[in-house]
Formats: sequence, structure tokens, C-alpha cells
Amino acid sequence: MLVCLAFFAGLVRGYSGFGFAMLLSLGLLLRYSPAEAVPVALMLDVAASFSLWPSAIKAFHRPIGMRLIGGMLLAIPLGTAMLSHVPALWMTPLVGLFCLIGGVLVLWRPVVSAGPASSHMALPAGVLAGLAMSLASSGGPPLILYLLRSGLDPIRLRAVAVVFFAVTSTVSLLGFWLFDALHHSHASLALTLLLPALLGNLAGQWLYRRWPPVSLRWAVGGLLVVMSSIVLCSGLWKLYWYGG
Repeated sequence: MLVCLAFFAGLVRGYSGFGFAMLLSLGLLLRYSPAEAVPVALMLDVAASFSLWPSAIKAFHRPIGMRLIGGMLLAIPLGTAMLSHVPALWMTPLVGLFCLIGGVLVLWRPVVSAGPASSHMALPAGVLAGLAMSLASSGGPPLILYLLRSGLDPIRLRAVAVVFFAVTSTVSLLGFWLFDALHHSHASLALTLLLPALLGNLAGQWLYRRWPPVSLRWAVGGLLVVMSSIVLCSGLWKLYWYGG
């Protein structure tokens, strides 16, 4: 099941530019703790996005993108510290709740800005996305909701998302390493899922080149809502029985 999920998450990432870490971490949470699942999802997020970087860097919108990254850098230390020190019994339902909210936000499509690109509110949007990414691998929805209102065209929007999540995942992993929360078990699990993630990413890019801009919003958002609801209910059940 995890191999298929890694392929699908890679497919979504290659096509839309976001969603990989959140989809994969939710699947991993059904078997592993948040401290195990989130770093593995972030490792694969970085590895699976390599082939997206050249085109994304060329189309990257610097005024908006750099402010988003600046906000993310302010939030990452708090998110990694919480994930490293809060007990898994509490973190699992919290991560599930974050991702459930994220799935609902993906389904709720705001009015897309038709004006010129604006960096207004980019910094706080980066803070929120960075915190959600480091804490629950769920930075996609807050970032995409902001970008839809930013006035960017679809190509630049996707490019900003690709670069932002590559940087965010890398910085989050560095934070986990500084908090001594990265281990050989993370790398071992990531290696077993690397090939399907890469193949899914290549398939997503192939689809993007042939059928842009078909939206995966309903499929991704619906799957996130279902998976995060399962994780949230499972986490609350365990918290009820073992946390008291």
C-alpha cells in the first residue's frame, strides 16, 4: 500500500507542484509515529522534486517567493522543536487535524486574483505554511490558497510552489538533524519508497506537459479529507485509551 501511495503522491507533486509530503505522511501515520513519518515524507519530497527544479527556478517569481521563504525560515524552528519533543500520542491526532483542515482548504477554492502579481501578505503566508510543513507536512494548502490570490499565472504559481517546498523540506530536515531526530531508520524507509516516488513524479510531469492545467483539486482534496479523518479518529481513539 505504501508503495502505491508513494507513486500517487509523486504523481500529484509532479503535476501540481505540491501535496507529496502531506499525502505520504498521512499514509505513513497509519503505521508509524509522526516523528517517524514526517521526516521520511520530507526526505522523499526533496528527492522526488530534483527533476522539477530547473524549470521551476527559471519561472520563479522572486519578490513573492523570497518573502514566502523568509516567513518559512521564521516558523521552521518552532515546528521541528514541537515534533521532536511532543509525545506521539498527542502528535498523531494533531497532525491528522492539520491535514484535515488542509484537505478542506484545498476543496474550498477562493476567487483567483485577476490583478497584477502582489507580494502583499507573502511573509505571514510563509510563516503559516512553514509551521504547517515542519509540524505536519501540510504546508501545501495555506501556500496554494495564498498563491491563488497573488495574481501569479499558473506557470509561475507552480514554480514558486516547487521551490518553496524544496527549500522548506530541506530546512525542516536540517532542523530535525539539529534536534537529533533523524536516524538510520528514516533513511532506510525512505530508500524503500524512493523509486515509486520518482516514477510517480516523472508521470506527473508527463501529464502536466500534455494536459495543463487540468485540476487535481477534487481528487487530492477528497483523498486528504478521507485519509486525515482516519488518522485523526485513530489518534483520538489511542489517546482516549492510552493517554488517560
